Amino acid sequence: MRYSLLPLLFLLANPASAADGEKQPVENVGTIMVAFGAHLDSHPLAEAEDLYKFLHQAVFGPEHAVSNRQAAAYRMEGEVKDLGPPFDGELPCEPLGGEMPLVRVNLRPFVANGSDPDLLLDAFVESANRERGSGRQMETVLSLAASYVECAGRGELTPEIKQLADRAAEAAFPAIHHSEIYVEAYRPAYRVIEKHFAEDHGWCD
Repeated sequence: MRYSLLPLLFLLANPASAADGEKQPVENVGTIMVAFGAHLDSHPLAEAEDLYKFLHQAVFGPEHAVSNRQAAAYRMEGEVKDLGPPFDGELPCEPLGGEMPLVRVNLRPFVANGSDPDLLLDAFVESANRERGSGRQMETVLSLAASYVECAGRGELTPEIKQLADRAAEAAFPAIHHSEIYVEAYRPAYRVIEKHFAEDHGWCD
């Protein structure tokens, strides 16, 4: 584990030092920031928009409500068909944290393990249609992230995260896409669901 826990522990103990305004309870952001640190460590090519996307999913869950299950099923079917085998060291799940903990279920290991896509789709739809998170919480984790990357030796990302956070706040924190560099390096293919669904089915084992 290459990233230092010291800046993370400081930020979680003093959230107001990185986020202006009313102090947020540590339990509202602590697990998100622990997961963020691990993600930063395991994805060294992640850019500011990729880190924003990680935090957005941790706070708000899947990117939007799913009103058409059939369309979601069609999209998953097409994605699964073109996946290929898991990468070396690719984990079945990546924690996102949150008050109701979320995970990214990586589709390559999921399919390779013979798991049922219909069950994953059910979990995704239910997770996507649950209201969660707030703009204030998103502001807090973005501010903490900007401070954290500097402490973790990735200071070049600090101004980019701050600028992205300002623009996103003006637009009510929309969901965004991964960067081209991230897509080329990591070929992300996952579904964000509530952690308890993954635990119930053993998808993260």
